[in-house]
Amino acid sequence: MVLTRTPVTEPVVSIEPAQRAWNYPLFDAIFQRRARRFPLGAEMPGDLAPFKSNQEPVPLDEIEEAMLVMAGTGISGVNLADLPFNDQAGSNWCGNTMLQFVGRVYASACGSHGTELFYTNDEGTYMVKLRDKHASAMQEFELLDDREKIVHAFRANTVQIGNGRLQVPLIPGITQPFNWWNVNQPGSTLFMPISDVTWEYINVLMLVMDEPNSYYVYDDLNGNAEPLKEWADKGYLDRSRGYPLSGLESSMQMIIPGTEQAIMLQNMYLALQAMGLGGWIFTSSVSAFIFPMMGFRFHIPSKFGPIKTLNPEAGPRPVPVGLDEHFQAYCPPYYPDMDAAVQAIFDAKWGGSGIYKEEGGPVGLKDRQSLDKLVQKTPSWCLDATKALCSYIWETYGRFPATIDPMMMNIWFQAHHLETEFYDRYYQPGAYHETIRQHMGVWHGAR
Repeated sequence: MVLTRTPVTEPVVSIEPAQRAWNYPLFDAIFQRRARRFPLGAEMPGDLAPFKSNQEPVPLDEIEEAMLVMAGTGISGVNLADLPFNDQAGSNWCGNTMLQFVGRVYASACGSHGTELFYTNDEGTYMVKLRDKHASAMQEFELLDDREKIVHAFRANTVQIGNGRLQVPLIPGITQPFNWWNVNQPGSTLFMPISDVTWEYINVLMLVMDEPNSYYVYDDLNGNAEPLKEWADKGYLDRSRGYPLSGLESSMQMIIPGTEQAIMLQNMYLALQAMGLGGWIFTSSVSAFIFPMMGFRFHIPSKFGPIKTLNPEAGPRPVPVGLDEHFQAYCPPYYPDMDAAVQAIFDAKWGGSGIYKEEGGPVGLKDRQSLDKLVQKTPSWCLDATKALCSYIWETYGRFPATIDPMMMNIWFQAHHLETEFYDRYYQPGAYHETIRQHMGVWHGAR
C-alpha cells in the first residue's frame, strides 16, 4: 500500500497520534533510543541477515515532519539569561555575552543558535529559517491550543530550495557502505543541520578580549604573529594570558557545529521514540559535495591557509560561505570586508534595534530597560581590536576563519517508517517498542 503526503487540515489538538507523541514519557524515550536503520521498501545486503521488504516506502506526512523539525530546531519561548551581567560594584562580568534572547529547543552558547536545519524528501529540499525570528511568549507551548504552532511555524519558516530528493552521492573511499545502503531512500526524510561558525566566533572574540578576560589572541599558525600587540601595549590585553588562534578555532568547531548539531539531532532522536518512527544519526562524510548541490556559494581563498593540501597545484580549497538570501556567513562576499562583518554583529547587540535595546524584541526580565541601562556595552577599543584580528585573519589566510569553514555540516539524521518484519525475523524481542509496532495503524490507519 502506498500512502501519499497530504497537508494537515484538522487542528493539531484533534490529531490523536500527535497528542500521544506529545505526552509520551520522557524517560521511556531516553532509554528506548536506538538506531533503527531498516526502512519500509529497503533491502539488507549480505549474508548475515538478508532481507528484502515487500512493503512499499511510505513517506512521512506533514505532521510527522513538522513535529520532528520543531523538536529539533523550534522556538520554545524567551531564554532567561539568568546570569550576573556585572558584579556588585558595577564592573563587567561579561554578562553581555548574549547574542539573542530567543529560546530554541536546542542549547547554544551565548544564545547564538547559529545552526539551521535543512532536509530533503521525495518532493524537494528545504531549509527551516528561524535565526532572525522572535518568540511570541515566554513559553511558546504552554497551553493545549499552542500546539497549533507546530504546523504553523513549520509552514511559515520552511522554504524550498530544490525540487525533488537531493541525490546524495555514494563515493567509494568516502562513504561507508555499512552506513549508506539505506540512506536517502524513497519515503525517508534526511535532515542536515548546517552551522554558521562566524556568527558566534566574532561574538566570542569580543568576549574573550573584553575585561575582565583580557585574553591575548596570537597566531601560533604564523610564527606566533601578534596582530593585537597595539592593544596589549595600551594595557587593554594581557600578553601573559596568551590564547593561540588554533586553539580558539578548535574550540569554535566544538562549541558551534559540534555541540549545536548534536543536541538538535538528539532531540529529534527522542521524538522518533514518541512517534514510533525509525531512524538514526550518522556522519556527514560527503558534505563537501552536498553544499554545492544545495546551492551554497563558495569562496576561493586568495592564498593557501595553514592547512596544506596534498595537491598544491590545485590551488586553495574553496570554502562554503552561505546560501544567498537565506543563510549567509559574517564574512566576504556578504560583507565588503571583515570590519563590516564585525560591525554587523556589534550592531545586532548594541545598535538601534540591538537585543539590549527596547526595540530588540522580547526578553525574560520584567524590567526591559535595565538591560540597556546597566549592561556594560562592548567598549570601542574591543570592537576595534576584534576588527583588527578578523581583518588580519582574512588578509593572512585569504579566508575567515583560518582553519575551519564558515559553514559546517557534521552529522545527519534520517527518519523513516520502520520495517518491523526484518527485526521480527532476526532479532530478539525488544528490538523495537510497542509505539513503533502500532505506528502505521495509529498514524496512517494501516493494518
